[in-house]
Amino acid sequence: MKTVLRMNLFGQVRLMNDRVSLGEEELHSSKMTKLLAYLIIHRNTALPHQRLIEVFWSNHSKAPKGALKNLMYRLRHELSVFGEEEFICTLPGAYRWNPEIEVETDYEQFERLAVELKSMSAREQKRQKTLCLEAISCYKGNVSAVVAEEPWILPKATRYQSLYMDIVKTLCEIYKKEAEWGDLEKLCNEALEIDGFDEDIHCWLLQGLCQQNKYDLAMSHYEKTNKVFYRSMGIRPPAKLRSVFEKMLGKRADSISDLDNMLNEIRETDVEEGVFFCDYQIFRQIYRMEARRLTRIGVAEYIMMLTVRRVGSAWQGAVTDSGMTESVDRLEHILRESLRLGDVVTRYSPTQFIVILSACSYEASIAVGERVQKKFQKSIGKRQLEMQFELAELTAVR
Repeated sequence: MKTVLRMNLFGQVRLMNDRVSLGEEELHSSKMTKLLAYLIIHRNTALPHQRLIEVFWSNHSKAPKGALKNLMYRLRHELSVFGEEEFICTLPGAYRWNPEIEVETDYEQFERLAVELKSMSAREQKRQKTLCLEAISCYKGNVSAVVAEEPWILPKATRYQSLYMDIVKTLCEIYKKEAEWGDLEKLCNEALEIDGFDEDIHCWLLQGLCQQNKYDLAMSHYEKTNKVFYRSMGIRPPAKLRSVFEKMLGKRADSISDLDNMLNEIRETDVEEGVFFCDYQIFRQIYRMEARRLTRIGVAEYIMMLTVRRVGSAWQGAVTDSGMTESVDRLEHILRESLRLGDVVTRYSPTQFIVILSACSYEASIAVGERVQKKFQKSIGKRQLEMQFELAELTAVR
């Protein structure tokens, strides 16, 4: 009877049958794991010694032929747990996986499901949903980290991740039609573990949370996403995500049924001392409301912009190194400690914060800026960075 093995590439490299499993932990060698994966991915062809040497040793070994022979010997020994068959054949000047030993792989199964899904129409929703679930079940995470960065697998790994995200979005559409919002929420959270920067998935998750009246979770997720985009890429969340967030705020208002419920919804349950930090979209609304209020009562308040930049540079640019990132984080910590209850802060860019100074005169606002500036310079030591601040009167557009 023909021997059949199964290999997983998603999550981690693992070769198995019904009784034995051989994976990264058992092999105890990243190079041996890579060789096993490479042999099976290219199992339908003979692999010349020189090709294997170029892939696994390049010019970093003094005796690559001996190293290849030794590694192949060790791998054959590990494969003996599956039986006495010759799993790796030796050919003149080459090696190859034994064609008599069949291997089923998760990545090829995933590809077949993705191809079938692509050929289906939206009218075949039931079958489409089944295939989506099968494909997602097959994709147990990105290609194993042991091999994922290798040049011979990187294009495949990137394509598989892209296919996975497309399948997730197809299933989100189906869940929306069937109003299965809980399943949609779970699916999106799993997908964001794979790719945390896919704006469509973030939008789907916000929509799913709102449909379940989980507005606090939706708000928390949006604010967390906002910070991640800032820290990792130096940008605000994409326009599509901000649009979904603004619609969410409108829906939340529409869902309140009476005064008591409304008050319970909007009151802070755990009141934090000091300044109020918020997302830029919320900050804009607070600014507009405050500007109108001040115009009506005839009192002046001030808005302050704080910018971290390199000493002597008028251009602050994006956060480009860990020193700048850490210094901006220190400024945020100083603002949280130094400003008062009633002040409002948002992060405007990777190196800038904006503050509404509540009930604060121009002179007092200058004093606040200088105090924060002094604390910041002390906190960063000898780093060639500085914090500058600017003030403007808070006014409504007329």
